[in-house]
Amino acid sequence: MRRLGLPRSAVTVCAGALALVLAVALMVIGERPPARVAAAQAQASPCNVFGVQPVTLTPTLPTSFASATAQLGADCMAWQSFISLNWAADPNNPGQPDPNVPASSFGAPGDTSPKVWETYLEASAVFSAPQGSAKTLWAAERPAIKSLVRVSKQGATDLSLSGIRQAGDGKWLTSQAGQLTYYEVRMNQDEYQFITTNVFSGSDLTTYAGQAACAAGQNGKGGLILPAGGGATGATLDADCLGNPAKYGANVGAIEIKAAWVPLPSDHSLDYRYKTAVARVTNPDTGQTTQVTVGLVGLHIIRKVQGAPQFVWATFEQIDNSPDEAGGGFSAPALPANPHQKALGRYTYFNPNCTTATDPTYKCQHNALPGPPCDAKGQPAGCYPYSAPMQITRLVPVDATANAVTGYVWSLLPANSVYNYYRLINVQWPNSPTVVKAGSTVPLPNGDITPSSKSGIVANTTLETYQQSKNACMDCHQSAPIATPKTLRTALVAGRGTTKVQPKNLVKGSASLASDYSFVFVSETRR
Repeated sequence: MRRLGLPRSAVTVCAGALALVLAVALMVIGERPPARVAAAQAQASPCNVFGVQPVTLTPTLPTSFASATAQLGADCMAWQSFISLNWAADPNNPGQPDPNVPASSFGAPGDTSPKVWETYLEASAVFSAPQGSAKTLWAAERPAIKSLVRVSKQGATDLSLSGIRQAGDGKWLTSQAGQLTYYEVRMNQDEYQFITTNVFSGSDLTTYAGQAACAAGQNGKGGLILPAGGGATGATLDADCLGNPAKYGANVGAIEIKAAWVPLPSDHSLDYRYKTAVARVTNPDTGQTTQVTVGLVGLHIIRKVQGAPQFVWATFEQIDNSPDEAGGGFSAPALPANPHQKALGRYTYFNPNCTTATDPTYKCQHNALPGPPCDAKGQPAGCYPYSAPMQITRLVPVDATANAVTGYVWSLLPANSVYNYYRLINVQWPNSPTVVKAGSTVPLPNGDITPSSKSGIVANTTLETYQQSKNACMDCHQSAPIATPKTLRTALVAGRGTTKVQPKNLVKGSASLASDYSFVFVSETRR
């Protein structure tokens, strides 16, 4: 992994972390630091470097990435994207920030109104809409209440469990309060329009036929290459499946969001430290659906922009999730100083005082993979209850560069902003950006993704809970294929009419046509 030395201003940020480490240590043993703390002091920006995306408390969405800016540039871009995408959404323009909302209200506690990324379309909604009607979805009114029951990104067919099996290896994640973690996947207008406006003989890219036609391209041009946007100039730099110049959506490049949520206490006592939403969640034991307030615990922001054909993969977490692993024990995470944070004294997914008596299911084992789930009657024998709390630790601590940028961003936030309780975990970015061509098969080039798995796996404890020692983002996504039909069918080949073919991805043991690093095509396609 290539790293930049920390700017001088970041030294101040990291030095201040010692006091917070002590405070968190006190939290672990049940003590609280003083309730009242000094006001935040303005910090020098570590992003104030030539070629690096500046970070401001404005809904400014970065439009390009230069690999020469390395990890610092990726981290600064990630935080600016987080701010922009978590800005209040324009009620009259889905996917765009509300220009009338001031920075002083960014992250106001108890605000459940939709943020920009929450007005993106749920991936399953795009792929399940009738052909033709999908094009009207973007303008449709968004529901006021989330429905956190969706098709798994792993392709699970059990729809009643699809909203919970996203923590890795098709398993679920349960908090210390016995609450399941729920998930959603959304896409922005650029990706949505690419999928629904590329049509071949009536098939758009929500079908296998459309995907196969698109991936084939024409005369070596086009292909299933998601848009990267127009860069700083807003030029027409993308193309359709046949290679014709095209613009999609807001011309900012494809964005996919993967979010993890956990139900919060009904008395709203923790709402002040979470980005919240109102949602309907389904109990997998009983099938009963209830309406609750949920708090955001994990967020992936996956962006394709000019300069990053292998995407920029950023992941964030709520700071209470879990401690760091320490040789079978645990240690409080090293966090930048933030006087606006209130000590909580506990973790969402870890109990420092765990005993086998209090944890008969997992016996205090860290990051233990659940076995077969119990049904409503507690069967079969030896099953794992969905309500059994888990002991989750972070295997790879957050590095100093990410903490430096997080510390600076915290200094910009309103004192009561819920985003004072969110931190950047890490960002993967292509050190050697590599253009993907029409007809490409998996695995696609990884663009020398940095940091690589060899230098420390980038993982979110709520979204890759059981993958923390196995795979980082690109390890999996470079092998993302298009959908595969169960039987041989008529394939529509771009520019060459309709013909009976045996596509490569139907031949056992052969390579599959690639989907440009996105699993939504293989997980969401239903026809």
